[in-house]
Amino acid sequence: MKIIPLLALVLSSSLYASEEVSTTAQAQSLARAKQLSQQCMGCHGEFGIAPITSNPNLAGQNAEYLEYALKAYRGGERKGGMAFIMRANASALSDQDIKDLALFYSSQAGRNAGSQQ
Repeated sequence: MKIIPLLALVLSSSLYASEEVSTTAQAQSLARAKQLSQQCMGCHGEFGIAPITSNPNLAGQNAEYLEYALKAYRGGERKGGMAFIMRANASALSDQDIKDLALFYSSQAGRNAGSQQ
């Protein structure tokens, strides 16, 4: 009968360790993305709120959309007025860089985060 409590302890410990590793990996991704975002700040602001109204806000945006858009700019599929600037910036990004940036910007509070609509 002592095996069941021991098994429960081992399972709960491994789940906790798994969550801890996941949290650590996410923190590392966010730290990397903060460094990568330096090249984005001029147009999209320090935390993804654009200082110029003609530039899109990235803060609070859907991570999957951001990842899709950056990959499309990198691959040259995305066209538009500023696509040439985005392509130049995205061309050096790896898939992991893009995933990290998408996580970073999606985790930031958007411009209207405090307002209720």
